[in-house]
Amino acid sequence: MGLEYYFLWSSISLVLFYLFYVLLLKRETFFVFNRVYLLVALCLSMLMPFLDLSWLIVLPKVELINHTLAVVGVKKLENDVGKEFSWVTFVYWVGVVLGATRLLIKIAGVKKQITLPKDGDAFSFWKTKVIDRKLSGLAVINAHENIHVKQLHTFDLLLIEIVEVFFWFNPIVYAYRKSLKLIHEYLADEYACNFSASKKQYAMLLFLQNLNAGPELANTFYNASLLESRIKMLQQEKSSRYRLWKYILCLPLIAILCSFNTSGITGNDNKVDQAASFPGGFDAFSKYLISNAKKVSNKNGKVIVSFVVQTNGEISNEKVERSLDQASDEEVLRLIKASQKWKPALQNGEKVSSAYQMAINF
Repeated sequence: MGLEYYFLWSSISLVLFYLFYVLLLKRETFFVFNRVYLLVALCLSMLMPFLDLSWLIVLPKVELINHTLAVVGVKKLENDVGKEFSWVTFVYWVGVVLGATRLLIKIAGVKKQITLPKDGDAFSFWKTKVIDRKLSGLAVINAHENIHVKQLHTFDLLLIEIVEVFFWFNPIVYAYRKSLKLIHEYLADEYACNFSASKKQYAMLLFLQNLNAGPELANTFYNASLLESRIKMLQQEKSSRYRLWKYILCLPLIAILCSFNTSGITGNDNKVDQAASFPGGFDAFSKYLISNAKKVSNKNGKVIVSFVVQTNGEISNEKVERSLDQASDEEVLRLIKASQKWKPALQNGEKVSSAYQMAINF
């Protein structure tokens, strides 16, 4: 599986899951469900490109999916694509290194502030609480930080930070982080209110308390950027339990994303007047695969292979884009190389080289 394919599908999944959250779930007071939803959505998005549900569908022994990616000279295809990919890869990994360095600096900052606390500190990180004992409303603040510790909110923050390192280019990941931090505060506020005379008094404590914001990675009692949303949520009525049905609607969304992935959908950029074809068509090519394929592995699944059909009909540049196992990969490459000459693609009446990608399902 190429990096482009992985990041494309993961990013699409991240966006769709987050849109679902914003449109249907964000304003509900089911904070635990919202936290679970965002964490599951985050993890599913990372795994979505690897999910293959084709085993749920009755398929022939070998399934062939054809797609023309582009029409370009073979030499130009090798040089331009290789050059572009190397630059994109270089920039991506520079971003990853910078993101990882930034994360390490954040962790070092938290450790430093835990070791050398300041007056007015009120935050927690993992199982450690740092609270200035001279603060007013100490019992309420302590209860608030207890929930952060007991419910392992730091785990969520570290998870999203790690995702950010690898998806630094995707702005939606930062929206996930802000939403998770808000949910953490809603959960802690909901519990801490029990240690205050009223929600109004608790809101006043939030508003009037002059505290340090705390390290960025920590769960902090006071956070100016989240304060308005927290006070509004305190005043909001509890959602009716009958509104829990909304969470069931995420199942069709997951099914749709899985079905698109299983289908091996890719972008359509067909620029030829007549696509290259195997003599006798793809039915003939499918029969060729079935009659010539050898049983080399007990593993079932899909191998995605790309190749170029040259102007003389010969196959070149065979490459496995998505692997099943080494034996199956080698068998697919052998079959592609051993196939007879194809009829080349035509553009404006002239033969042209064309790049193909196929999914062969064992």
